Amino acid sequence: MPPPRIRHGFRRPFHLRPVLSSTTLALLYCSFAGAASAFSALAFYAASPHCRWPRLRRAGRLGRQIGGVAAATALWLWMGQLGLATGLCVTLAGWMLTALVLPYLAAWTRPEREARR
Repeated sequence: MPPPRIRHGFRRPFHLRPVLSSTTLALLYCSFAGAASAFSALAFYAASPHCRWPRLRRAGRLGRQIGGVAAATALWLWMGQLGLATGLCVTLAGWMLTALVLPYLAAWTRPEREARR
């Protein structure tokens, strides 16, 4: 049985069918947005005087600029997926969650003690 034809006798070739579903693409899109938001918070933490990781503190000279670009990218990605208001809320929630966890993670790993040895 021949494949069904679309208008004007055109049928879609098999190799042009999408490989990833829209749900998978949306999940990837949101994963990249969440990673950009977390990276932004990490860059701002590296630029702050409260950063307890010596290696991250040395690399944090451009932290504010990199963090700003990553925050704008995360905001753009979330807004593209969820809309203006929801994208802004999700960006800020992810950013603040990461900013809250980083000092506790630094205190738990105790990097200052290892740097003194």
